[in-house]
Amino acid sequence: MTPISEVFALTALFLLRLGVPLAVTVLITWWLKSLDARWQAEAEARRATAIVGAGQARGGAFKAPQALQLPCLILRNCGDDRQRNCAACKEPELPCWMARLRSDGRLPSACYGCALFRLRPRLEAVPL
Repeated sequence: MTPISEVFALTALFLLRLGVPLAVTVLITWWLKSLDARWQAEAEARRATAIVGAGQARGGAFKAPQALQLPCLILRNCGDDRQRNCAACKEPELPCWMARLRSDGRLPSACYGCALFRLRPRLEAVPL
């Protein structure tokens, strides 16, 4: 072997020895951060559902912010067959994500990227 190929081989093996564990660490870190963000969003959604539920139990009417009053079925362009089985259509006074959380016990993955779900912090400002 020539000295240049030996140096190249040693450099490649050194980078492989450090690069693979670093890449695996970065991928695991990214996955855990996205999982944590999902769990936090779901916990906030459950808390908002509890706040609204407590307001309804006390006789207070829930008023969604103006942006949330756009029905989910219009935003997602749902067909008639899908609307019949949809929890959001059965409870139009609630935001769609909250109705799905109540009926299914969990949020579908499509809710996390939805514009209506991203507006959920504004629910805390609504008086009960």
